[in-house]
Amino acid sequence: MTNPSRFIDANLTLDAFSDKTLVVCPKCKGKAIVSSAQIPESAKLHCSSCHYTNNKPINIKDRDFSLTTDYYFNCELWLQASFKNELFWAHNYEHLAYMKQYIGAGLRQRNDSEFFTLVEKLPGFIKSAKNRDKLLKLIDKLEKK
Repeated sequence: MTNPSRFIDANLTLDAFSDKTLVVCPKCKGKAIVSSAQIPESAKLHCSSCHYTNNKPINIKDRDFSLTTDYYFNCELWLQASFKNELFWAHNYEHLAYMKQYIGAGLRQRNDSEFFTLVEKLPGFIKSAKNRDKLLKLIDKLEKK
């Protein structure tokens, strides 16, 4: 399953994927989305299954940076799964695709940047080549969720 392709770090941070986060709906446990806007500073939770909606003004400084919930409504992330006593997660399908490219690449190339990128901050279990095939299988399951 290993792909001999090259991954070139696009110098993205986690914030590049956090404006639309897939979450578990607090009402029906279906797939919902939390979207945020800078102008006006607000966040919206919307479930396409039960049509539950919640809106709230936000202050970017007040975000909750939990790895298992969204920043604004504290809802469990939709795209997450256990992996060898660790947690693998993504904000949305674009984030998942980026992670899949990184994990599946035989050659991973970093670019110079003035800040730490998302891939530089990844935990060791994701960077480890020995976990590559199993993580790609896990990602395939999450893509179908």
